Amino acid sequence: MQQIDLKKKERIKLFLLEYYFGVSSLYKIFRLVGGPVLLLFGFNLYSEASDRFGIGYGGFMIVFAIYYTLKPFLWIISKHDSFKNIQFEIGLIPDKLIIKEDKSRSEIELSKLHKVLKRKTYYVIAVQKGMKIYLPLNQLSSQLINTLNQHISN
Repeated sequence: MQQIDLKKKERIKLFLLEYYFGVSSLYKIFRLVGGPVLLLFGFNLYSEASDRFGIGYGGFMIVFAIYYTLKPFLWIISKHDSFKNIQFEIGLIPDKLIIKEDKSRSEIELSKLHKVLKRKTYYVIAVQKGMKIYLPLNQLSSQLINTLNQHISN
C-alpha cells in the first residue's frame, strides 16, 4: 500500500487542469477563449448600441462573459469542502486496485474500470461515469504506473 497525500492547493490545480485541458478541443477553445471574446463583443455592443435593446443585450453579454470566465473559480469558492486535504492509501493485488481511506476500503477490479486516462502530471481513473479518482504521477510507484499504463483508454 502506498500513501497518497493531496493538499488543497494540488486538488485545485488538478481541478483547473481537468476543467480546461481534460476535455475535447472544442470545449477547450470555448473555455479558454469564449469568455474573453464574448466580453469584447459585449463591450462593443454596449458602447455602439443606439437603442435600449442593444444596450440591454450588450450588458447581458458582459455579465454572462464575466460569469463564464470566472465559473471554475466561483466553483472553487462555493464548493471549498470539495477541495480539502485528503490522505488515502492505494495498492494493487492481482487484477484489483485497492483504495483505503480512514475506515473505508474499496476494491476495484481493473477490468471493470470505465476509463483510465493519462494526463501530463496525473492519472484520471473513472470508476464509473461521473465518479473519478485523480492520482498525481509524482506520488505513484512505478509498479502502479505500469499497471495503469496497461489499462489506458483511447
